[in-house]
Amino acid sequence: MSDFEYLFSPIRIGHMNVRNRIFQPAHITGFAEKGLPTDRLLHYYEARARGGVGLIVQEATSVSPYSQYHSEVFAQAYRDEIVPILKRIGEAVHAHSAKIVLQLWHCGHVSTSFYTGYPGQSSSGIPNPMIGECPVAMDEDDIREAVRLFVEASLRAKEAGYDGVELNFGHGYLQQQFLSPSQNIRTDEYGGSLENRLRFGMDVISAIRKAAGPNFVVGLRAAGDEFIPEGFDLEDAKEAFSAWARTGLLDYLNVTAASYKSGAYAVPPMMIPPRPMVYLAAEIKQLVDLPVFTAIRINDPVTADDIIKNNEADMVGIARGMICDPDLPRKAQEGRLDDIRQCIACNEGCWDRFCHKEAITCLQNPEAGFERKRKIQPAAVRKKVLVVGGGCAGMEAAIVARSRGHEVILCEKSGELGGAIRIMAMAPSRQEFGQAVRFLKHELERLSIDVRMNTEVTVDMALAEKPDAVIVATGGLAIEDPAPEKVGPGSSIEISPGFHVVTAEDVLQRKVECGKRVVIADYQNYTKGLVAAEVLAELGKEVTVIMPFPVRLFTSNPYNVELITLGLQFMMLKSKGVTRVSDHQVKKAFPGKVVIRDVFTEQERELPADTLVLSYWRKANDGLYAELKGKVGQLRKIGDALAPRLLIDAIHEGYKVASEI
Repeated sequence: MSDFEYLFSPIRIGHMNVRNRIFQPAHITGFAEKGLPTDRLLHYYEARARGGVGLIVQEATSVSPYSQYHSEVFAQAYRDEIVPILKRIGEAVHAHSAKIVLQLWHCGHVSTSFYTGYPGQSSSGIPNPMIGECPVAMDEDDIREAVRLFVEASLRAKEAGYDGVELNFGHGYLQQQFLSPSQNIRTDEYGGSLENRLRFGMDVISAIRKAAGPNFVVGLRAAGDEFIPEGFDLEDAKEAFSAWARTGLLDYLNVTAASYKSGAYAVPPMMIPPRPMVYLAAEIKQLVDLPVFTAIRINDPVTADDIIKNNEADMVGIARGMICDPDLPRKAQEGRLDDIRQCIACNEGCWDRFCHKEAITCLQNPEAGFERKRKIQPAAVRKKVLVVGGGCAGMEAAIVARSRGHEVILCEKSGELGGAIRIMAMAPSRQEFGQAVRFLKHELERLSIDVRMNTEVTVDMALAEKPDAVIVATGGLAIEDPAPEKVGPGSSIEISPGFHVVTAEDVLQRKVECGKRVVIADYQNYTKGLVAAEVLAELGKEVTVIMPFPVRLFTSNPYNVELITLGLQFMMLKSKGVTRVSDHQVKKAFPGKVVIRDVFTEQERELPADTLVLSYWRKANDGLYAELKGKVGQLRKIGDALAPRLLIDAIHEGYKVASEI
């Protein structure tokens, strides 16, 4: 059993008894359809309740037709039709002794005419910088109508049997637009002083409590700091949270941080250390007598227990951590810490997919979001499965195949498991990728899978094992020659004999010594070239990254990575003195210099350079697959051996293919 006496102590919140101090914060899933929650959302929450979480805060649910973006992936609490499905979700969560509250949300000027046909609403007529559309400055009638809609939405949650509601007053949405002096330039009773900027929210709180009565939890989530110039800062937050607590109408205070304008702090990627915003909750906890919640990049029970032990907060939110492993609370309580699949804050399966208007899942957990559709089932017939390649795709395939009852052999030609992601984890800002490798290695060991290291599989060797199925997960190969016949004429580089050329993989593995002046030809639309630049900058090199990407004409983000991670990577490189040159290609490399060309004007210029680093896409290493074709019963290739893509594609492919054997 665990030693987490603080984390697994019960707590009373209003009328509600919660079994432990872990809650899953509200986070958008994309599981709503046509404005209503679905069975997919029900199964998602049911899995987390079964996994031992104390309280679930259901994702942001719109209270108004004027509050919608990303089409209809946000559920609509202003519709009576939502009540029956909420009732079913609540019953499923309660069946596993967890509690659930519904987060009520009005996005204000984040809403857009593109989806609703109406302009957004806000405290003032200042355009949303993310969208550029000018909102309607709400008048008193609009405010009264919004209060009414919040009340009606809360009563629908109560009718459905929910334990309460949480009011979203943060993350740059409508209530924060009233709270923030950067957005609220009103001169009436809803603007100016903090007391006035609080008024709209106070009206909502009072009206909901009056309508819902005392035996219904009403919580509030707001930022402890907006982290934008002239914004709602910690000193404002101290006054605001104190004022909300003094009303006597709220049951808890959930202290978050940031807004969509400072999103790196709201959904911090792995280059930001864990628990970055707990200090905000700790500041508020000293001022109020209500239970105080904290969250944001808390992904392990040891950290969570320390937060409760140190009296920094009363409840600890683990969002991405329980997307990654819904059984995290139960495993922690049972003392099975090594069995926890720990979130690495890559944002690839969750935040990135939401930004692309897709339903969330998890890079490491292919079952996340597919709790009914994807479930490891025993194989009808036990088979012998040979998996070739010990990268993440191969390891995942081996684990799933063995879990289904197959006999599994995993062969890796090198002395290390992990493949390309192990190399990426060598960069200082990407070390947490190593946690994904750690968990997969742990599962291989737990399942007693036959792992053969330093074993390069040949056709004869594979056939000698007499496998029923072979899964080829031999990964990809770095492009070392940028000749036209290798990379295409549009991406080729003419290199003079003797010029020092290396690959980004070489740099990450510290296999090469680069010259003082380094130019990186970054043709891969991920972050390999950028993290190579990070490594070189820390070695004191003068680094210039050349990025072609004419696709800037068609998309705001030329990288296949979400903007929070990308933006932080750019900021980090700038702080280290790295120069980025966009819309250019490296075309020639001569002793002491490279020639770059503007992709639009085709004008060329020279840059001093001692070393050229190639950061291209990878080539599928599928030779063994071609040789085995027609010689074994079942033959599949996965991951980069099929087509070099993202880690999420490799792991999910390993899961799916092994599930089909």
